[in-house]
Amino acid sequence: PHLDDAMGKDRAKDAKDAKDKSKKGDPKAEPPSTKGVQSMELRHILVEKQSVALSVIEQIEKGSTTFNEAARNNSIDKAGRSGLLGWKRREELDPDFWDAALTCKEGDWLREPVKTQWGWHIIMVQGRK
Repeated sequence: PHLDDAMGKDRAKDAKDAKDKSKKGDPKAEPPSTKGVQSMELRHILVEKQSVALSVIEQIEKGSTTFNEAARNNSIDKAGRSGLLGWKRREELDPDFWDAALTCKEGDWLREPVKTQWGWHIIMVQGRK
């Protein structure tokens, strides 16, 4: 899929849907540190299959590899060193990736892979501002 297609006309609708959802339900559901987040410093491991993502997560949790080693050895995104995406704003990322990253504590990584049009991501949040 072409990047412009992914970020195009449905994007405003997705952003509105996300805002609508955040106003409903338990106000404690979203950690207070995510309010007003302009950008996040991120790493990720991108793989084609959920089964591969789950296997990589298991290896990291067992301590047989680190997140950065797993990124170097497994990620199909070779653009960033050890999975580094750097500081990204909401509009630079897939909405599902951004929303998932908001649920992750700063300095931690998500134990559940996140599906986007590019594949399955294991996401680490290094910082927020």
